Parts: sequence; structure tokens; C-alpha cells
Amino acid sequence: MEGERDRISDLPDSLLEHILTFLPTKYVVRTGVLSKRWKDLWVSHPYVSLRDDGINNQTVKVSKFMNFLNKILLHPQAKVKKIQLSSRERLESPEFIRWFQAVMMKDDLEELDLGFRKIYHTPQSNLTVCNTLVILKLDFGAFSGNKFPKSFCFPNLKTMHLNGFLLAYNFPNQLLQCQNLESLIIRNYILDLMSHGLVLNGSDDQKEVLSNLSNAQIDSCYGFHGDVSDRSFLKNMINAVSNAKDLDLSLSIMEYLDRVFPNDMLEFNNLKHIKLYLRSSHVGALGYILQKAPNLESLHIESDGPYGSAHDALMLELLRSSCSSANLKVIRMTNFILEDPVLELVQLIFDSAGSLEDIVIELDARLEMNNFLQCEKLLKLPRLSEDSVLHLKWEFGYSPHYFGHSHSYYHP
Repeated sequence: MEGERDRISDLPDSLLEHILTFLPTKYVVRTGVLSKRWKDLWVSHPYVSLRDDGINNQTVKVSKFMNFLNKILLHPQAKVKKIQLSSRERLESPEFIRWFQAVMMKDDLEELDLGFRKIYHTPQSNLTVCNTLVILKLDFGAFSGNKFPKSFCFPNLKTMHLNGFLLAYNFPNQLLQCQNLESLIIRNYILDLMSHGLVLNGSDDQKEVLSNLSNAQIDSCYGFHGDVSDRSFLKNMINAVSNAKDLDLSLSIMEYLDRVFPNDMLEFNNLKHIKLYLRSSHVGALGYILQKAPNLESLHIESDGPYGSAHDALMLELLRSSCSSANLKVIRMTNFILEDPVLELVQLIFDSAGSLEDIVIELDARLEMNNFLQCEKLLKLPRLSEDSVLHLKWEFGYSPHYFGHSHSYYHP
């Protein structure tokens, strides 16, 4: 009968393959049992995505997951363009190496997103040149000890997110091979001491920047010693990302910038928003950044541990001058305890930043460290910008205080 015809199976392969792209990977593979017509259609499915919610539960064994990936990634006719895999279970290195090598042999690979928290000795040596790669996200755990290649080139790469890698000292220079890069996140990295001599062919000054970069986050470097090579690495890294519109810079970078002379500070002409980790000894570096970022509109300062003792008077004056000439509209301060040095910093910002519209201060959650007297002092501080609004937020989940579990002051 006409009504019993399988009209879907009559569609051309190209259209069926396009339809399959809208299905999760595990369902795509299951279509192979429908009929002979569907048996091998899934092989050409260009997107492979398997994440924790599909493979890390009591009903699905790791062995089944591995066999499943073997069928997909090692199939001779596989045409994978985008692959997203993650697992919290331990996977043996030989298995992963076979998958990794098979994927990197693809001529049209566009996205590689891998998150395996319990895997060791991954073969990053295969990850050196890929002309089609657009997205690269690798997360093998904060202290995996995996070395990122000393030499790499991804001319069409737009997104690079790395977590937990050993980076060679020439990494910033190699990064410049990715001039289409738009988003860069480097977290929990360690400098590879075995690459100590790899510093820009004998020169430690890097002038080129990532011209298309929109946002960058550079976390603290574990084991940062502050020697010449370490400082050169940070200087070249900062220079590479200095064209970004949105920056998130770690405490180790602030410590480096605190030792830089004003004339040596890089320009941040495109910068609109920046997040910095700050202690009292770094107010000079904050002042330098404000001087070198004429278009900065939003500043996020976060306390990383104890804020510190009294400020250096000269550095405070530098910061005051920088705030006066800056065009800041929004300032956010998070994880702070209202000690006297913090109040001094806030008062300086209030007194000198004339274009502010919103000031958001989120206090440390520990109730005993932020007494109400200090809060009252903060609320009474005069502001140069009469139109600015102060938002004081205080989260604490353990106290029976009458303010409840959270409190927020709105003070125009």
C-alpha cells in the first residue's frame, strides 16, 4: 500500500546525513539497525559528542564506551569534523592514543574538544599542524603533566582553551601562528623547565600581537620563580593578548607588572573590560594598566587571599591620577574583606573616578570579618560621580542573623 512506503529511506544520502546531524551521537549510531539502507549512513556523521551525562553512570560500563568510540573513530570511512568527548573515568593511554591519532589524521577536522580527567601520556606530539582546526579545547586535569607541543601552527584556529599543561617557554611566540584566534583561555599551567632555552631564537622581546583576539584569560603559573626566562614568558604572553577587548589576568601576571617601569608597559588600546587579581602591593600595576587602556569601561578587581597592609603612598597617587583620567563606567570588587586598606582603596576610587555609573562590591562571606561599622563607613564615603550607584552585596549562608542568607545594599 502507498501509505506503507518508507519515504524517509527514499531520500538521497546527502539529505539523510544532514538530518542525522541534529541527533545525539548515540542515537545516530542506532539508526544502523533500521535496514540495509541505513546500515552505514552513520559512518559519515560529522559530529561526535559524548559527555558525562551519557557515559558516566552505573548502567554504562567504561568498556562499552571504549568499544563505542572504537566503532566511530576507527571506522575507515568515518568523516568526523567535530568531536566532543569527556569522561571522569580512567581510560588507558593505548586506547586514547589510537583515537587521538585517528582523529588527527582527518583532513577536515574543525573542532577537537577533549576532557579526560584520568588519562596520562597523551600524544600531543601529533597535535602540531592542522589547517582546518577552528576550535581546540583540551582538559586532562589541573596537574596532568601533559606537555603541549613546542611547535604548532593552526592558521584557522578561533578558540583555544587549555587546562593543566606544561608549556614551553616559546609558547607565546608559537601562539602567533594562530592569527585568527578570537578566544584564548590558559588555566593551571606550568612552565616546562626542559624548554628553558627556547626563547624566540635568542631574543626575549616579542612585538607581534594576536590581532583578532576578543577575549583572553591567563591564570596563574604554578611554580613561577620570577627569573629572567619566567618574566620573559609573561611579558611575551601579555604582549600577544594585548589587543583583546576582554582580559582576565592572574596574580602572577600582576606581580610581574608591578615590577615594570611605566615606559615599558604595553598598550591596551582595544581593552573594554578587564578582571584582575589584586593585593595592596599591586596598586601601582593597576595604575599603569589604567594609563595604558584609554578605552577601558569596566574593571573587575578580585581579592586573592589576604589583601595586605597599608599602601605605598607614591603608588596610591599614581592610581589616583590614572583613575582621574580613565573613562571607567563600572567597577566591581569581589571577595573583599572591609579592612582599612580596602576602604582606603575604595575611597580613592570614589574620589577620583568621575565617570562611574555603577560600583558593585561583593564582600567575603565570612560574617565576622565584615562588621557593620565598616559597612557604614563604606556607605558614607563621598563619590566624585554624583550619578553613580553603589551596590553592596554580602553573602553568608550559615548565620541566623536577621538579614537572612544574603543581603544587598542599594545606595544611590
